[in-house]
Amino acid sequence: MPPYFCRRDDIYYGGVILSKKLVRETNSTVFNPHTGETTLEKKEISFLNPWFDEEKGYLLWPRKNFAKSYQTIDFPKELNWAERGRLATLAKKIWSNTNMLGYRGNGGIRPYDIKQIGEIIGLKERAAGRFMRKMELLKIIKQIPVKFGERTEIQYYFNPVYYFSNSRLSFNLYLLFREELDVFVPDWVKKEFAGIKTTKDERNKVGI
Repeated sequence: MPPYFCRRDDIYYGGVILSKKLVRETNSTVFNPHTGETTLEKKEISFLNPWFDEEKGYLLWPRKNFAKSYQTIDFPKELNWAERGRLATLAKKIWSNTNMLGYRGNGGIRPYDIKQIGEIIGLKERAAGRFMRKMELLKIIKQIPVKFGERTEIQYYFNPVYYFSNSRLSFNLYLLFREELDVFVPDWVKKEFAGIKTTKDERNKVGI
């Protein structure tokens, strides 16, 4: 048995979890070289706060949505400062971990349309359309038409190289920005994604 192990204890009140504590149990043992016996000398139990660490500090808003950018990846030089600011504003409208510009509306999660995007970044609809076309030409944002029965809606996705709302790159997002991402993704990851694509293609052929 290791000298210590950790487990999580949930603290409930009225059926609701109030907090989670990391419980650390430390065992001190004594080994007798003559008999080969090991006896438990001392057992200590301590409670660690997963939200606060004396060295690392406080875990701020771990469950809130976010969109991160990378210091080593700069915007294309074709962007002026106002456009960079509009992109940063739009990044706050990425829904959860999808990298899609969206919101919770009637019928579930809805993508923002051009008019709504214009309202977010302070542009009229026509100017917002020109802005988004430029972002597509620079491969910062891509639009995807998605069919729902007889109607088709346009979804806008951020290239995760510039803004990313997750820690893991999904297969679908990789396919969407494959050309842009392959420069950064290791070869072994490309092979893993290729295996997923092959499996899905085979399932589609047999109608699974």
